[in-house]
Amino acid sequence: MPAKVLVVGLDAAEPTLLEKWAAEGHLPVLARVMAAGTGGRLGNCMETLPGAIWPEIWSGRSCGNSGVFYTPDQIHTGETGLRPLEHDEMDAADNYWSLASQAGRRVCVVDQVQVPLNPGLNGIQVLEWGLHDRVFGERYHPAELGPQIEGLHGRHPVRRCDHYGHTVDDRRRLRDDLLAGAAEKEAILLDLMGREDWDLYTVTLSDSHCAGHHFWHFLDPGSPAYVADPPDGMADALRTVYQAQDRTLGALVQAAGPGCVTLVVASHGIGPAHAGYHLLPEILARLGMGSESGGGGALRRLQTAVKHAVPLAALPLLRAMLRRASDLGPIQAAQLRAGNALRPFESPRTRAMAVPNNRVGAVRLNLKGREPHGSVAPGNEEKALLEELRTEFLALEDPRSGARIVERVDTAEEVFGPNRHPDVPDLMIVFRTGMGPIDHCRSPRVGEIHWPYMRRTTYRTGDHTVESRLWAAGPGIAAGGRLDGANILDIAPTVLDLLGVPLDGPAADRLDGRPLPLRA
Repeated sequence: MPAKVLVVGLDAAEPTLLEKWAAEGHLPVLARVMAAGTGGRLGNCMETLPGAIWPEIWSGRSCGNSGVFYTPDQIHTGETGLRPLEHDEMDAADNYWSLASQAGRRVCVVDQVQVPLNPGLNGIQVLEWGLHDRVFGERYHPAELGPQIEGLHGRHPVRRCDHYGHTVDDRRRLRDDLLAGAAEKEAILLDLMGREDWDLYTVTLSDSHCAGHHFWHFLDPGSPAYVADPPDGMADALRTVYQAQDRTLGALVQAAGPGCVTLVVASHGIGPAHAGYHLLPEILARLGMGSESGGGGALRRLQTAVKHAVPLAALPLLRAMLRRASDLGPIQAAQLRAGNALRPFESPRTRAMAVPNNRVGAVRLNLKGREPHGSVAPGNEEKALLEELRTEFLALEDPRSGARIVERVDTAEEVFGPNRHPDVPDLMIVFRTGMGPIDHCRSPRVGEIHWPYMRRTTYRTGDHTVESRLWAAGPGIAAGGRLDGANILDIAPTVLDLLGVPLDGPAADRLDGRPLPLRA
């Protein structure tokens, strides 16, 4: 049998649309999987640390325990600024396929999201050939697999979907490149499937992620960027990409054989862009969290204007130049006074900083004993500052309607408990949805802020939703079953259980989830 267990991830494909379009006949393969097996909604981290969605899926570990929550640019305890997680900093064995490999199972792993390459894997691994999230670059195990794949199939035509521009013609070109990449990836996947019999074959189809960010406004009349009657079939661009992935799913299910158990994981969804989180640096600066005065707005506006004026491809060079410039005393002092230092925790004048956290705002305190130049004492002072910030965030309102823009503010201790990983943010701010892109706010203390979300460098009309799904079908899995109380953390132990890998010893120590009862 070519594969015993097949796991297909649909990256940021909106589950409610998958269900709707499957019911309408547009996604026939997924409809058959849904009808033949069991499935349901999964709890997830999308309102706490949403950037950890894929690490939680493949590790089975809570981001509160792992500290991995935004691999492209996160804070690390003991450091003074944001930086990406490096490939060698991540545990290559902290995932379900490596645990299966250690138990003697033969595995094929293609394009899992935000993972390192495991050079000791009992099988093959392709890393980031065709993903939306490119954090480590293309890598292959064994190494000779890379020239084989790239020689036959080249590289995926979409390197960075944000670099395509936002005219209808730009988005049409992106759609065509995504479809071309999906077809080429299907050929790669079938090639690898046919090379030998696999105990586990696991792959992520990621074109849906780019499509969701950049095609939402063709689908949704409520989008501020809605385009009525666009040419060249662009009104159905998102569905067209989902259909291409459905065809790939069908090809994989057929190639895996009738004895295979298939799991389809819809990681998280896509819906209207709501934003709000991008306002946090300016809000914190006006609250005096990055400087003593809370002033310096002109310098902050200038720095942001420069960032948004340069070509997208030049942004990495600009960031490198700004980091070098910020090492100069006068420039560093000016940035600190303005509350927009590139490495905020270099100064004890900083009390709190905003950290990237996908769709949810996040704040980290400059805590004494944890940060190199801490200014906030643990205990009473820490708790008082967290409550002060919570109060200020909940006071924010839309100047036009007077409606509150923040739904909820949670502390890390409330969400993850006292034994959480020290890298996770101290405060998480959930902005309201259904208000359109939130780019205005006001409160008595911060005044009025207008910081547009839809800019050339962030022109995404779709943003992530909290929906996750799992559908499973195959021998022993009854049709029509429903999953109740399941979580994305349960996927890794469920796969291992299906493979007959004992969930004890080191494996149990790594897992926060539980195997789901898919079989009667």
